[in-house]
Amino acid sequence: MAHPASTPADRPQTPAQWAVRWHGLAAAALLAGSVPLVHLVWHGLLGRAEPPIVTRSQTPAPALVWTRLADGTWMHAEERHLQEASPVAWWLRGAWNELLLLAGAPQSERVEAGAGGFLFLRAEVEAPAAALRERRAARLLAFAAVRDFVRAAGAELLVAIVPDKSRVYADLVAGGAARTAGKQPQYGELLADLRACGIDAVDLAGALAARRLTAPDELLYYRGDSHWRPFGALAAAQAVAAALEARPAGARLGPRGPVQLGPSETYEALGDLVALLGLRTAELPARDGRRTVGLSLAAHGMRELRTYWSITAADPAFAARLDGSDPEAEVWLAGTSFTNESFWRALVFALGRPVRVFQDNGAGGIVPMRRVLGELAAPGAPRPKVVVWEIVERGFFEDGWRAPGF
Repeated sequence: MAHPASTPADRPQTPAQWAVRWHGLAAAALLAGSVPLVHLVWHGLLGRAEPPIVTRSQTPAPALVWTRLADGTWMHAEERHLQEASPVAWWLRGAWNELLLLAGAPQSERVEAGAGGFLFLRAEVEAPAAALRERRAARLLAFAAVRDFVRAAGAELLVAIVPDKSRVYADLVAGGAARTAGKQPQYGELLADLRACGIDAVDLAGALAARRLTAPDELLYYRGDSHWRPFGALAAAQAVAAALEARPAGARLGPRGPVQLGPSETYEALGDLVALLGLRTAELPARDGRRTVGLSLAAHGMRELRTYWSITAADPAFAARLDGSDPEAEVWLAGTSFTNESFWRALVFALGRPVRVFQDNGAGGIVPMRRVLGELAAPGAPRPKVVVWEIVERGFFEDGWRAPGF
């Protein structure tokens, strides 16, 4: 009598098959146990507050709110936060994202790839016009309050709105300029709001668009970063200086000094948009906060050359301080991270005068302006003749502009 053929389940497994199975089980156990183990040792036993590897793409810890705790959404968000902070999850996620990047199909909730190696903030490309219009009443009140405060201190206000990278390079966004058609009127609406409040505003979008036409080979923004390059900052500063000197406030300024651009500091670095792609990168302490470093060949290969000018006096007899902290400066600048990306130095050069800088990160520009108003309110403090307020276009979508409260 013939015996029935044995099924795969009846056959004894070879040593090689057992090895594959047990290695798979061990890998699965390692992955499952790595998250709680890392957090127990790193945060519990060692008492460290930050994750073992700090990145910009990590999910922040959720705020403990009773309603979210009751409906279970807090636990879900906390679980994701702990998983994302695990170095094992960081390595696996980073390796996968790098494979997608090399395959030409990068995936990110916050960043999208365009033509020519350009990266863009997804929220910036898809900025909803309705949200900007909903905040218009609060925005007009804030503009008027700042205007009145600055004028009461004997100065004039000039606002410079930095255009989004996806506006200046709309043709390089995935899908072309049609992708940004919905946001095209927004910049003009913001300028109109300022002028309706009697505030002078500079059309930096027009200035940068003109610069692209006259120097098409000169990049104005970094490919892998949301900020402008030094020549973009210089074009903006020259537009601000020209607008200021064409207005009555410019006639109140003292004479120009012999100011020139000095030696530059140049180094290779990864941009903020690369850091948000979820590659194997880490944030390490630096003298100006943190700096992103690549911990894989794919990430390391996305570095760009960054340049920062210095400002010097062409005549040693020119005694003004050109380091951004001169208390006697006639021009004050309240600015965002774009101010630190060569803008304040370019403005000193374009004006030929010292500038006192009030800078804080955050595209909305609210915090540095509050510092300016606090300084203006101090009795006996020096007074400027002009206050330049630099705000990034996308900053008007930040939560602070729901109710700025100036």
